Amino acid sequence: MTLPSSLAVPLRPAPGPAAHHDPLRGDRTREVPGHERWHPDIPAVAEVITGGSVRMECQAREPGADALLCGPLVVVGAEPGDVIVVDVVAVGRADGLYAPSGHPGLIGCAPSADTLPGGPTAEAARSEALGRALGGCAIAPLTAGSRILLPVHVRGAKLSVGDLHFPGRGAVDCRRAGLPGWIDLRVNLTRRGVERFRVTGPMLMPEPSPRIA
Repeated sequence: MTLPSSLAVPLRPAPGPAAHHDPLRGDRTREVPGHERWHPDIPAVAEVITGGSVRMECQAREPGADALLCGPLVVVGAEPGDVIVVDVVAVGRADGLYAPSGHPGLIGCAPSADTLPGGPTAEAARSEALGRALGGCAIAPLTAGSRILLPVHVRGAKLSVGDLHFPGRGAVDCRRAGLPGWIDLRVNLTRRGVERFRVTGPMLMPEPSPRIA
């Protein structure tokens, strides 16, 4: 996964060798590994402030393998009980081909240890085990212009997204392996959103008039 910080939000890499920055090139892109499980202890790779935007470049998923995710991203100031509002600004293919109907296969925040299947001592969960605790194209295609409300379960929210899909005209490809590409997201933080607005699970607001490939 690659995280360009050329947009208007400062990104700080997590400690360790997973982050890369070459000051001699003047390149603010950071290469970080993707992940294929959900767990609160997976370390964040970068931070985003409320109101900030970020581009995340995600790897392809091998056929038959679990979805490969970009992140997690820490949303600065997010605490359990808050809600983050994520707008899908744009989605594109890594090869540059025009793909107006691109969308993520999965998007969500890290679960708390208590909500992991198997309890606090359980190992990291596969996406399938979390079911509708995650948003994704199995529920609705989140093309550019879509909005997702996600309840926060751990400090920093730890937002992950990935398994990008680029269907052709009239095609449904959520079960196919995701392709390499990028996704631009804008993130806003709503304090105590779970209590104030009763957002207890992902609320998906797809673009009402998505562009057709």
